[in-house]
Amino acid sequence: MEQIKITVLCEDTVGGQRGLIGEHGFSALIEKNGQKILFDTGQGMSLSNNAQVLGINLTQLKKVILSHGHYDHTGGLPSVLYPPRGVEVIAHPDIFSKKYAEIETLAGKQKVFIGIKYSQDYLEGTLQARFNLMRKFSEIAPGIFFSGEVPRETDFEYPDKRLKVKHKGKIADDPLLDDISLLIETDQGPVILLGCAHAGVVNIMNHFSAKTGHKKFHAVIGGTHLGFMMGAGQQIKKSMDAFDDYAVDIIAVSHCTGQKTAAMCYNRFKSRFAFACAGWNLS
Repeated sequence: MEQIKITVLCEDTVGGQRGLIGEHGFSALIEKNGQKILFDTGQGMSLSNNAQVLGINLTQLKKVILSHGHYDHTGGLPSVLYPPRGVEVIAHPDIFSKKYAEIETLAGKQKVFIGIKYSQDYLEGTLQARFNLMRKFSEIAPGIFFSGEVPRETDFEYPDKRLKVKHKGKIADDPLLDDISLLIETDQGPVILLGCAHAGVVNIMNHFSAKTGHKKFHAVIGGTHLGFMMGAGQQIKKSMDAFDDYAVDIIAVSHCTGQKTAAMCYNRFKSRFAFACAGWNLS
């Protein structure tokens, strides 16, 4: 029988074991048949603490996957890469793009840098990271699949217009082609692990279904970025409908889902719902 466990290490809220701390960000540890792979690293404030509380030794990790290039998913990279030992970091090539968010402040709209805080030279040179940057769907470990770029095909999953990218000195809407998710094969069925689902959670499920032939998913875990864009009401409803269409057993939302949307999911799915806060696990 296959042994698998997915543990949320970083999330906006905490639950369970005493000593865990929350931060705006996401990170989850995948343990599958003796192999340990980290998916995202949070902002960098809680990863080391929470790993220690949960009895997880980050220095044993040899592989990290980044869902996209925002600070709240990449800020903990030094905690994982130190001591320098050639950790493989798998991600999309656009993770080092200069990413910004347009937010309202007392002084009006401001563009705030939200990309990776560390240069590629520093991560590769000083911390000896080995970047494996890819755009296409790929099996990156036995039974673990990297989504690659997800086609944006639904007519109700809109891009977040607050998110920008700087290219050749100009600021434009960020297409977030680097938005990556994972599919993990388990004895109970395939599990989808999301970072922020900027590509749209339904697009992501459709993509994995098309690539693998799966018509049902055991669990969907992570940030869904629901409720933030134009037409959010329609998007939330159709996304929840899609969870039913794919007969998802466990809808474990977190991070950028938002509390209101999480409450809506709970009210609809009841025992199938879980809030994937720091300390929560699927096994």
